[in-house]
Amino acid sequence: MICGYIASTLDGYIAAPDHSFAFLDPYSAEEAGYEEFYAGISTLVMGRTTYDVCRRAMPSWPYGGKHLIVVTSSAIADLPDDAEVWTAGVDALIEHLRAARQRNAWIVGGGRLQQAFIDRDALDRLDQFIVPVILGDGIPLYPDVAQPRTLKLVDVGRFGQIAHLRLERQ
Repeated sequence: MICGYIASTLDGYIAAPDHSFAFLDPYSAEEAGYEEFYAGISTLVMGRTTYDVCRRAMPSWPYGGKHLIVVTSSAIADLPDDAEVWTAGVDALIEHLRAARQRNAWIVGGGRLQQAFIDRDALDRLDQFIVPVILGDGIPLYPDVAQPRTLKLVDVGRFGQIAHLRLERQ
């Protein structure tokens, strides 16, 4: 299964203009079921910007023990163990993830990369969390919608002040 699991502000931003996630600080990841979700993931897929932001923002690499694929067109000098660079494009990556039949792949952050999977009807499940914050500016959740797509709303939940939408592809 190819999954998305992402938080956004009420006005649809996943990060501030400087790529910081400070708006999430008052909301603990554990409150929203992150640990359970993460335990079921075997492969992480990140775009280059998300990878670079994670490397800068986190004192130690938090994704050890999981296979990482970084989608980029250039080399990366500081790749962690069990990581690879993917340059063959999103269509080939979808085929690769489906053929590998790994437990679950998580498209980490990056609205553009998640949108690319949604545009191709390849995101099987999306857990979207909406925090009650209005930033007014920042990195949009889905900046490059190629075509309208309707997802199936499977569940609506609440974790404290966080709204949780579970969606699946139709």
